[in-house]
Amino acid sequence: MTDPIRITFDHAEFGRKLDQSLQRYPKAAAAGINRAARGTFTLSVRLIQQDLGASTQKAIRSNLYLKAATADKPRTELAARSTKKERIPIFQLNPRPKTVTRRRPVGGVRYGKQNTLIPGSFIGRMKSGHMGVFKRAGSKRLPIKELFGPSIALIFSRRKIQAQISDYLQKKVPEEIARAFKFLGN
Repeated sequence: MTDPIRITFDHAEFGRKLDQSLQRYPKAAAAGINRAARGTFTLSVRLIQQDLGASTQKAIRSNLYLKAATADKPRTELAARSTKKERIPIFQLNPRPKTVTRRRPVGGVRYGKQNTLIPGSFIGRMKSGHMGVFKRAGSKRLPIKELFGPSIALIFSRRKIQAQISDYLQKKVPEEIARAFKFLGN
């Protein structure tokens, strides 16, 4: 029977022990890393939702990508996509008014925690049933276009959110790897 591995918060010692344990118990190390990564994914979604004031997490989750660690490659990756197509529609950012009105709201639609005003905008329902915040492309009777908010990658890359994620990882990774070695390493 092997000696139990004790992981302390000392980063240099943690790095050495992690390297040793990766060689001895690669599946347990990958399990601990993946568990910490899933917690980081959830924390990231919540932080982005708080920052944006989004009404749902669905759009945020669809724009974050988590690559799991394996026994062969004990690294995980959490990334945010950033294409124009994948930006959050303003309609999901708690617009006011929330429903379709007969007349365009005075001034336009407001949204988000900062109560941002979009001049000339309105809430509309398409024939397909899709609801959104729209704006005309010019004067009366010209085509309308749907309005979108910031991209998830932009919000994810803010220093405030990155600092909170880093603090979480500093605390959680050693705990989860130690937990995985306790249950899977024996």
